[in-house]
Amino acid sequence: MTTPLPRYDFSLWYCLDDDAVATAICQLLAEHGFRGYVEHQDHVAGRQELSAVGEVIQASRVAILLLTPRSVADPWCRRVAEWNLDHAVHREGAKVIPVYVGVSREETSPALRHLNGLEYGERFFKQRLLSSLRKAGPHGQTPRPSGVSGTKKRAGF
Repeated sequence: MTTPLPRYDFSLWYCLDDDAVATAICQLLAEHGFRGYVEHQDHVAGRQELSAVGEVIQASRVAILLLTPRSVADPWCRRVAEWNLDHAVHREGAKVIPVYVGVSREETSPALRHLNGLEYGERFFKQRLLSSLRKAGPHGQTPRPSGVSGTKKRAGF
């Protein structure tokens, strides 16, 4: 069985309360030519959530998990993180990058602690995130599906 080529350079998973940070990250990546799926912004209304999440996970080169006090306590966010890790490990799927915002590694799932993560407020955050995505392979070559919106412009770095 062949694995379909990724449609997204990244997928960004987060708790809805953390939309401003997610939007800022998405804008940074879009400015550098990366195409992505941003949870809570790009979900197509009327699609079944579970099947849509599975499709996006499989269609992404890099999964970015925004880890905040809200998301590490949220059952849905924890489950989506588990699905991304499962895909990365058992199906040789996307690279997973935890982004820590106001939480330490020790406050997150033991399964995430061993991954090389990034601190959102850290001095070289932008450069390290961009470098991580560039290392994951060629980007910006696949057209965006018609049901996926562009980035919102309400938060910046």
